[in-house]
Amino acid sequence: MTVMKKSSFVVTAAALMTLLLACSSESDPGEACDRPGGTKDVCVSGTVCGKPSDKATQPVCIAICSQDSDCPKDWDCKGVDGTSIKGCRSKN
Repeated sequence: MTVMKKSSFVVTAAALMTLLLACSSESDPGEACDRPGGTKDVCVSGTVCGKPSDKATQPVCIAICSQDSDCPKDWDCKGVDGTSIKGCRSKN
């Protein structure tokens, strides 16, 4: 393999790996997600894809909780649509 072909192969392989990692990464808390109710392979551990408030239209990864004290001030531990999971959702 010539140096040019080897260089092209390495660049192509690196670009492909970057694309695969970007497509398979999980969203962090507060980041948009595309599968409401999803946890594994959708949001990072300890979070679920859900609406951050009753008024929100775009789901984001929110913290999973079991009671209001698990959430920040002005947030309640409420059910996430379509699941039996509860998440920290804004009171507003």
